Amino acid sequence: MAAEPDTALAGDNRAGSQTLNRGALQTAGGTAAVQAGADFQQLSDPLLVLVNYEVPLPEGWQVTPNFIGEETVDIRIYNDLNGMFLAAENDGITLWVASGYRSVEDQERILNREIQQHMENDGMSEEEAREYSLRTINPPGYSEHHTGLVVDLNNVDDGFEETEAYKWLKEHAAEYGFVQRYRADKVEYTGIDNESWHYRYVGKEHAQEMERLDMCLEEYVQYLKDQGVQ
Repeated sequence: MAAEPDTALAGDNRAGSQTLNRGALQTAGGTAAVQAGADFQQLSDPLLVLVNYEVPLPEGWQVTPNFIGEETVDIRIYNDLNGMFLAAENDGITLWVASGYRSVEDQERILNREIQQHMENDGMSEEEAREYSLRTINPPGYSEHHTGLVVDLNNVDDGFEETEAYKWLKEHAAEYGFVQRYRADKVEYTGIDNESWHYRYVGKEHAQEMERLDMCLEEYVQYLKDQGVQ
């Protein structure tokens, strides 16, 4: 499997030491509590699987990897991702995958590497280094990258938001089934700082509906549950 770039702790940059607060989530139907943890009831549509700092990857989740460049993604997103890249190219925009599918083992390796660096460079104890590292890296089993439905695009840094590529994605990503997973105005729901490079595939219909409702995935999943969707 493709390795995680050294520069990318992408898709896991939690807002400081904040942990997810699933208390009262505002949805179109009013205030609703969101069940969290390992017993979270996922929707039946696998494209809407919710994985975050409190909700782990569902047991038995399967990824069929397909290469795109040097990275891999789940085959379910390949055609639309490739179509989005081709459409962007026709508009003079270059997009590429900096990081895609990441196994639980990859995530563990990244976390352990970060812990070791803090121990060696900052003089932290192992316990201190682990606690500090978990402020910015999701624990193994709790990263969206495990789903294969996520891509980090182009240069994985805050400067991406100032590029023409990002402007193009803001306008067109939903047409191909992708949403910016972590936005500055949704931190209260996701617990994750703004990540302009991190895109999640939910399918064209859901992406466009999320855009219309101005919802992140946590909000949207709860919204659908409130509508009786299983």
